[in-house]
Amino acid sequence: MGTWRTAGLASRGRRLLSAAVAIVIGVAFLAASLALLTTAQRGMEDAVAAGVRDADLVLTVEGEGISTEGYDDAAALDDVASVRGETVVMGERTPQEWVAGAPVPVAGVTLLEGRMPAAAGEVVVNADLAEDVPVGETLELAGEALEDAGAPDVTTVEVVGVADFGDTDPMLSFGPAFAADDATLRQVEPELTYGSVMVDLVDGADDPAAREALLAAVPGADLQTGAEAAADRVARLTGGTNVVGAILLGFGAVALLTAAIVIANTFTITLAQRTSELALLRAVGATKRQVRSLVVLEAVVLGLVSSAVGVGVGLLAGTGLLSLGRRFDLGIPLPEGLALTPVVLGVPLLVGLLVTVLASLWPAARATRVSPLAALRPAGPSGDRHRVGRVRIALAVLLVGAGVAAMVHAATSRDMVVGVLGGVVSFVGVLVAAVVLVPAAVRLLGLGARVAGVPGRLAVDNAVRNPGRAAATSAALVVGVTLITMTSVGAATGQRTAMGEIDESYSVDLVLSAGAEYLDDGTDRLDALPVPADRADRVRAVEGVSTARVADTAYLTLGEEMGGGTAAVGIDPARDGDLVRGGEQLASLVPGTVGMSGAMLVMYALEPGDLVEVAGPGGSAELEVVPFALGYDLAVNVADLATLGGDAVAPGAVLVRLAEDVDVADAMGAVADVADESSLQVSGSAAERAVVTQVLDVLVLVTTALLGVAVLIAVVGIANTLSLSVLERHREHALLRGLGLTRGQMRSMLLVEGVLLALVSALVGLGLGLGYAALGVQTILPEGVPVQLAVPWGRVGIIVGVALLAGVLASVLPARRAVRVSPAEGLATA
Repeated sequence: MGTWRTAGLASRGRRLLSAAVAIVIGVAFLAASLALLTTAQRGMEDAVAAGVRDADLVLTVEGEGISTEGYDDAAALDDVASVRGETVVMGERTPQEWVAGAPVPVAGVTLLEGRMPAAAGEVVVNADLAEDVPVGETLELAGEALEDAGAPDVTTVEVVGVADFGDTDPMLSFGPAFAADDATLRQVEPELTYGSVMVDLVDGADDPAAREALLAAVPGADLQTGAEAAADRVARLTGGTNVVGAILLGFGAVALLTAAIVIANTFTITLAQRTSELALLRAVGATKRQVRSLVVLEAVVLGLVSSAVGVGVGLLAGTGLLSLGRRFDLGIPLPEGLALTPVVLGVPLLVGLLVTVLASLWPAARATRVSPLAALRPAGPSGDRHRVGRVRIALAVLLVGAGVAAMVHAATSRDMVVGVLGGVVSFVGVLVAAVVLVPAAVRLLGLGARVAGVPGRLAVDNAVRNPGRAAATSAALVVGVTLITMTSVGAATGQRTAMGEIDESYSVDLVLSAGAEYLDDGTDRLDALPVPADRADRVRAVEGVSTARVADTAYLTLGEEMGGGTAAVGIDPARDGDLVRGGEQLASLVPGTVGMSGAMLVMYALEPGDLVEVAGPGGSAELEVVPFALGYDLAVNVADLATLGGDAVAPGAVLVRLAEDVDVADAMGAVADVADESSLQVSGSAAERAVVTQVLDVLVLVTTALLGVAVLIAVVGIANTLSLSVLERHREHALLRGLGLTRGQMRSMLLVEGVLLALVSALVGLGLGLGYAALGVQTILPEGVPVQLAVPWGRVGIIVGVALLAGVLASVLPARRAVRVSPAEGLATA
């Protein structure tokens, strides 16, 4: 048996090549995914745990924070060498302009200019703040806690350096920010609290005693080692799970599933061609177990070698992608090289081997069912085809019905787990029915091919001659096309729905405001500053701007709100329909109402329909709260603004709407340039809309590329089926050539056969993808959000085109092999 096994595998190497290619691609995808995920995870740990992981102990008080007294008590302990707190302070430079401050990070800081702080009263700023306060100048900050009476107290600090804080602290990386020592931060915010305190113990300190002393110094605190605290931070950052990892590994599973279909199809065809050989082995004494072990051994050798090659290819691909990611700075901390762990190397190898062996079990079992004498006789038509067909159809209808019912239930109840299970069950039902559906669809689409003459008719007959083979071949491509279509339609639908929600959650693209100033009368009243008279015309002339208009503003107070009030923008529903995107919100802003965003409602603990006292220099009124989102500004009807604002109403804002399909980044940059000329502040939803659009576009591109791996494997499967069928029909092709079929007609026949199988797969996949996307988006979106289905027909056309191209490419090599053999040679050797 050992000689039979070795010789058998060597002689069939060419036939098993396509299965090996499918394994290599699938395993390479999995290996690259695991390697990149492990590498990114380590990079994330390094970034998040900077200054924490190396600490001996970390103190935290959930929710409340650690007071300055607790911080000082911990620092004064005998066993403590040093402490460092994590905190954020907010200082007000000018009215409504706040600057964030944090302790100087222990790592990840790149000094750009000057030096690091060396004493109290010195700060290092980021590049954003350095534009207004360069090195050598002083920065004046008013703390939040010191505004009870009159003008707030001011802390003056000296800027001694400019630094890039990297990913060490988000508060230091976005917007104007500074870093300083603990004493300086307490000057700005005397009521300072710390989110956590990192503690380094003196050499030789007794750990249990030090822990007990720290817990006594900071009652109610949680105490962890630095490594434990770092692990918790990574878990909180990823929500306790790695969503990206799950997605990538899911795509890896799809690729391997597609590869399994190709492998099973390959073994089925090769074993069918070897029926006589296996029967002869049985006749000379080989048992069923020996024949089965022969097939399984071939699968083990094929899986082991192909998986090893796949791991190598995957690591090379991962290295290239890592270099590319570092070059384009994706915003993710990436180490220099791949993290090679036993899991990264071993799991893909083991999974590839198992998939190959499992895919060979069914063909191996079928190979041992036929008796030696029956296998040596010419095979006749199956007598139970109709019975098997009825059973298969009944099972398929049951699975599809149960799966669709589960998905409909999931769409109404927002149960994602049930939805996924329903999709899997229904898809299995479609695959079960494929042995009936695919030949029927090929015959239907083949009506046009038959018009082409003999090659077309022969192609249709060859494609449906073996329904099982046709179904298995189509299944691989159906998987890829279904998932790509589902992703494309789902992303387009999600984007359209998200844009509608953004229109309702932030109704104006851009708002240019002049800010405010405190009056000199000793009160804390704020008055809006006017924008220059020509600013709206200047903005309207910017390319990409559809409309721009000056709006009146005033600062109003809500209820018992303290301080100078909140900016309120006057909106006229009859006039501003060309500016405001949320049509329902615009119509609801009638006199007697005040519009607030979702964030403002949460901040003031209000709900739509509540009544709130709104006061201004001109008087006060009780207004009804309605949803109308202008960020952290209020929206009021122009009539109410004139009454409440009195003489404080000023043309303090320019409302801007951008044109559709505009390059948002370029338009915002040009508008910001105009705003900077008069020191106007720019806010609005345009950036948020652009981010959502960009994220969804990137998602589609990435997932399409990843799922393209499944399509690539499917192309290998179609080419494999055609190649093996060419070998199987060697004598038939020679006979056709002998009867007058030209080489061109032979090529046309195989081309049409491949295109028909690819087209049927694409159409089935498109239908399934559209249905899954519609129900899937409904399942994912929160209840009450109307789904706006969008089908990117251009992308759908590309999918069909790629599938047809797959059929064409898959037929090239088989056609070349078929036409090389002369009729006489083929009939003599067949």
